[in-house]
Amino acid sequence: MKLGNLGTKFSLLLALIWLIGGSVTIFTLSRHLNAQAEQTVRERAEIVLTAMQAARDYTQDNIQPLVEAYSVADNTFTQEIIPNFAARSIFSNFRQQDPSLLDYLYKEAAVNPTNTSDLADSFEAALYPQLEPLTDTPSETVSGYRMLNEQKFFYLARPLVVNDESCLVCHGNPQDAPMPLINMYGDRNGFGWNLNEIVATQVVYVPADKIFAQGRQNLWTVTKTFLGVFGALFFTINLLLWRTVIRPLKILTGTAKQISACSVEGAQSASGRTESGQCAALKDEQLTALTVRKDEPGQLARAFDYMLYVLGQREQDLQQAVEERTQSLFQEMRDRQTAQSALQIYTHAMNHDLRNIAMGISSVVQGIIFRAGKSLIPDSEAGIAADTQSVSVDKTAISLIQKSCDRQLSLMDNLMDVRSADMWQSALQPAPVSLPQLTATLVAAYQAKCASSSDTVTFENRIVASGASDLPLVQADECQIQRVFENLIDNALKYNPEGVHVALSATLNEREDTIRCAVTDNGQGIALDKSVDLFDLYSRGIQKLSGCGYGLGLYICREIITAHGGRIGVDTSPGEGATFWFTLPIDRK
Repeated sequence: MKLGNLGTKFSLLLALIWLIGGSVTIFTLSRHLNAQAEQTVRERAEIVLTAMQAARDYTQDNIQPLVEAYSVADNTFTQEIIPNFAARSIFSNFRQQDPSLLDYLYKEAAVNPTNTSDLADSFEAALYPQLEPLTDTPSETVSGYRMLNEQKFFYLARPLVVNDESCLVCHGNPQDAPMPLINMYGDRNGFGWNLNEIVATQVVYVPADKIFAQGRQNLWTVTKTFLGVFGALFFTINLLLWRTVIRPLKILTGTAKQISACSVEGAQSASGRTESGQCAALKDEQLTALTVRKDEPGQLARAFDYMLYVLGQREQDLQQAVEERTQSLFQEMRDRQTAQSALQIYTHAMNHDLRNIAMGISSVVQGIIFRAGKSLIPDSEAGIAADTQSVSVDKTAISLIQKSCDRQLSLMDNLMDVRSADMWQSALQPAPVSLPQLTATLVAAYQAKCASSSDTVTFENRIVASGASDLPLVQADECQIQRVFENLIDNALKYNPEGVHVALSATLNEREDTIRCAVTDNGQGIALDKSVDLFDLYSRGIQKLSGCGYGLGLYICREIITAHGGRIGVDTSPGEGATFWFTLPIDRK
């Protein structure tokens, strides 16, 4: 039996109620039966005491006047006229009438008795102080318990007071007492009494052991009856609890455990709904019978049955959604693999062709630089014929072409690793970079490029204007940061109509020790739903004027800025242009 079970808890609660209630009931009943037994003993003692007092009064008022006249004439003494003797004689005859009265005792205990058989013992003598307050009310009694011959008795005591002066004739001065009395009892006892004095106590002893034993027997009978009734009630309540609560809960609990271990798809509900799956065998007659009941377990069973139906339907919907999503993911993976394969092939092809072109240009430029350097040496020192023609080329322009070719080769090498995120985690080559110098060179190159075409694009470099040239240096890879600016400017030119205005700006954030760089255009902007994933791989701002491309530029920008420990984003609204921004850490060394 587990302590956590509902049946065990309820049984313990009933046992506790029985223990407390039974203890209180038995204690109360015991006190009531003891009080009732004591009342019975008292009533019997009062009856005996009242009867003996009646015998005394009758003897004193009726018998004594009749017999006393003859006794005086004959000069004799008759004991029967004495109330004490008459009461004791009647009581002795009274006990013989019923065997149950043999243990009853009656005594007129006196400290100075005429008859020594009435001499009070120490216990009875100790009652005198308790009886003195009752002198004016002799009908009042004193009661209690005492042991006599190893038997418990209930005693009821009443004072005997000398109220009649005629009593002093026999019990006053021995010289005044009748001679027959002196001859019968002597002149030493029973004399010296005074008027209104307690001379004896009427005591009735009633055996209490038998009566209290009968009370205990009655208590035991009631206790056994109580135990029997509680046992039957305990069994009945537990049976009802098992049938109406515990058994239905066990059925629902067992079904729930089985459901948790299998699919509920395909089960047949008690209400006629059809479910599917491995738990079809879980619906048995017991659970079906519970749903018919109108009480709380029946309501719970119906709710459980409906939950089983809903659970089956949801599992079926979930399985269908999982299958559809799985198919969608497989298709997306196939499309992604196809696009990656095509991109890889395209990248390799473009890299091969561009490298060849760039290497050719670089070779030609290196030859021109070499010949330009030779032309500055006198002919006699060079050992060359005088008719050799010298080539005059601007060395600064040629150096710019060489630098561009070198950078183009570096970018083409990085293009092979664009599909791998590991390249952005490799060590950069950070160095202090001046943003005004970098953007000035960049804007000059783009202005020269646009001047040679029919595009009416205008550029504004705010970084070198309005004192922005005082910006601190940033710790960055100059080649990669230039690449970010170029991608953002190319996007502004590619996805906007002719005549767009592109502005470069930078602001200092001293609290974060960063510089916020921005490329702003006044073009057609980007839809808000497209700007969320704009920096993801293969993502492009889908606009009417979108050119061809694989969506790599902004993804590369994000990886470069992230590798520098910065952030990148876009602020845009359709028809109001776009501002692409990124942050770079300040060089504090």
